[in-house]
Amino acid sequence: MDIDSRTKLLLQEDFFKLNNKKIVVIGIGGVGSIIPISLVRTGIKNITIIDKDKVDQSNLNRQIAYNINDIGKFKVDALYSHLYEIQDDIKITKIPANIDENFDFSVLDKADYVIDCIDDINAKVLIAKETFKRSIPLISSLGMGNRVDPSKVEITKLNKTTNDPLAKKFRYLLRKENIDLSKIDVAFSSETPIIKDKIISSVVFVPNSAGLNIASFVIRKIIGW
Repeated sequence: MDIDSRTKLLLQEDFFKLNNKKIVVIGIGGVGSIIPISLVRTGIKNITIIDKDKVDQSNLNRQIAYNINDIGKFKVDALYSHLYEIQDDIKITKIPANIDENFDFSVLDKADYVIDCIDDINAKVLIAKETFKRSIPLISSLGMGNRVDPSKVEITKLNKTTNDPLAKKFRYLLRKENIDLSKIDVAFSSETPIIKDKIISSVVFVPNSAGLNIASFVIRKIIGW
C-alpha cells in the first residue's frame, strides 16, 4: 500500500479532487507549520509556503514541523525539505518574505485556498483584502497563545468570535474596509487566555489543534463534505 491508500479508502473518489488544488499557507509557525504536513499527507500536491522567520530554539516546544537540526534555517527552507521527505510527487513553492504593502500578492493568483496563520494584524487585513479582491476562499487563525486546552478550538465566522483581542482588532479593521465579517472563516479558541506575562506564551496543544482543524476544514471544503 502506498502513502495515499488509507486516505483513498476513506475519501473514495473525492480524494482525486485534491490532487490539482493549490493551497497557499502564510505563516508556518505554531499554527501554520503543521498545516502543509497535514495537507501533503492527505493528497494535496501543490502548496506555497510563505514566512520570513528562521527557526529558533524557542520554537521547538510547539512548532511541530521543526527539530534541533533546523535551528538557524529559514522556516520555509526547513519545512520544504521535510515535506519532500514525506512525499516526492509534490510541488512546494517557498517564499521567505514579510507580508506588507510591498509584497507581491500575485502569488495568490490561481490559488484554491489561502490559509492565514500570522500574528501581524495589518498583514492579516492585507491578506483578507487581497483574497476578497481575487475571490479566493480564506481562513484565518486567531489568537492561540496563552491557552492550554485544545478542545476549545473551533472553526467559526469572524463575527461570531468573542474574548479574543486579536479578533476584536481584526473585526474593527475589516469593518473599516467594508469587508463582510460573516464571510471570513476563522480558527478560534473560546478558552479565556491565561495572562502571566507581557510576552505571549504557548505550548504545543492549542496551536497544533488549530492547525489540524484548519487543514481538515480546507480539505472538507474542497471535496464538498
